[in-house]
Amino acid sequence: MFRSLLALTAALTLAAGLTATAQSPLASADQLTLDHQSLRLLASQPVKAEVASVTHAFAADPYASILEGKAILPHAVDEVVYAGVVDAINRDPARSRLQWLWAPAHIWSGIAVPASKVLMPNVDNVFRIFPVDDRHHYRLTAHPAGPTPIQESLQLLPRLPGEDGWSKVIQEVVDEDIHTETDGSFTLTIGPEPAAGQTNHITTTSDAHFILIRDTIQNWGRETPYRMELTILDGPASATPADDATLAREAAALIRQITPHIVQAKGGGFANSPGFYQGPPNSLTSPKIREGGRWGLSSSGHFQLADDEALVLVLDPIGAKYLAVQLASGWLSSLDYVHRTASLNLSQARPNPDGSLTLVVAPKDPGVTNWLDTTGLHEGTLFVRWQKLPEPLDAHAQGVRSVRLVKVADLALAQPRLTPAERKAQQAERAAAYVRRYAD
Repeated sequence: MFRSLLALTAALTLAAGLTATAQSPLASADQLTLDHQSLRLLASQPVKAEVASVTHAFAADPYASILEGKAILPHAVDEVVYAGVVDAINRDPARSRLQWLWAPAHIWSGIAVPASKVLMPNVDNVFRIFPVDDRHHYRLTAHPAGPTPIQESLQLLPRLPGEDGWSKVIQEVVDEDIHTETDGSFTLTIGPEPAAGQTNHITTTSDAHFILIRDTIQNWGRETPYRMELTILDGPASATPADDATLAREAAALIRQITPHIVQAKGGGFANSPGFYQGPPNSLTSPKIREGGRWGLSSSGHFQLADDEALVLVLDPIGAKYLAVQLASGWLSSLDYVHRTASLNLSQARPNPDGSLTLVVAPKDPGVTNWLDTTGLHEGTLFVRWQKLPEPLDAHAQGVRSVRLVKVADLALAQPRLTPAERKAQQAERAAAYVRRYAD
C-alpha cells in the first residue's frame, strides 16, 4: 500500500516532463528573470518556514484524514508555497512586468520551474498578470504567434486569486470588445482616464492593482498564446526595487493569506460557486454566472468512487463555444492533466450525435473515449466551465443534463471505446500538444 501511495504521489507531480524545445511566446527576458528570482526566494528561510504552517493548516482539514489525502498533502503544500512566491515578486506598478504564472512544473532555458497551480486554475488557460495603479499609463501589445486562442480576456482586479478580496472584478474585457488589426494584433491602453467611447482602453482606479490576462486554449494542438509586450508610458518612478529579503518576507505573508482561502473555497466562495463540498458527493451544482458577469457559467462538485464505480456526466454546451471539465484533488490542486485525461474540453472529447458530451469519471480506465482520469484518486473535486456563451448569460440554462453513479460493468456499451494501446496514443498526443505552449 505504501509503495502504491508513493506512485500515486509521483503521478500527481509534474516534474521535468515538460521541456521547451524552442523559443516560446511566453519566454520573455522579464519572465526568465522572474523565474530565476522566484527560485531564489523559494530557497529563502522565511519561505521555507511556511511549509510547516501550510502543512499544519491542511492537516486540520478532513481530507487529510483519508489515506490518499494524507499521501498527496506534501505536493499540495509545495504548490501553495510556490504560488505565494510567484504572486509576491511582481507587485510594483512603476516596474510592472508581464508575468506568466499558475502553471504546471516545466523546464525551459535551463530553468526547472515548480508547479504553482493552487485553487484549480483552468488547465486550458495561459495566465499572465502585471501590476498597475491609477498614477501610471501602460500599453499592452499582442501579436498572434499562431492560431489564436478560443477566447482572450482581461480583468482589472484589486487582488490576485487566493488573496483577501480576490473575487472582486473591477472591469472585464473579452475579445469581442477588442478591436484587432488585419494581422490579428491589438493594442490596449491602461490608465486612469475613462474610455469615453475609446476602444481598447482599461480605466484604472485607486483600488485596482493587477490586470489578469487569460489566453484560453481549447485546441491544444493548434491554438497558441499571444506574444505580448508591456510598456510603462509614464508615471512616478518608484524607490529602490525591493530586495530578495524583503520579497521573501512578503511571499511568506502571502502564503499565510492564501492557505485559509483554499480551505474556504472547498465550502464556497470559489468563482461564485456554492462550494465543492457543500452538496452531496457525486453531484454537480446548478450552473452559476462567474465573477465579472460576462466570463461565463460554472458548476462544481466532488466525487467519491470505488474502484468499480464511475460517475457519468452528460453536459450540454448550451451554445458555448468553449466547454471543459477539470478534476482536482481535495486540496483543489490540479491533477496531471498533461499526460493523463484529468480534463477534457470540446476539442478533446467525442460528442454525442446531438452535440452533448457524455464523460466518465473513474479511478481506473473504463475503456471509454471520454474518460476523466482521476489519476488513481478515489476522492476529489471537479469543476465545469462554459465560456463564449450568447449574451446575456442564462444561469438557468440546463447545462448539466444528468449526473449518475454507476458500476463500471454497467456502463452503456454504446459509448465509444478505446483499447489500452489507443489510450496510450491518446495520452502521448495530449502531452505533445500541451508542450506547444512552451515552444513556437
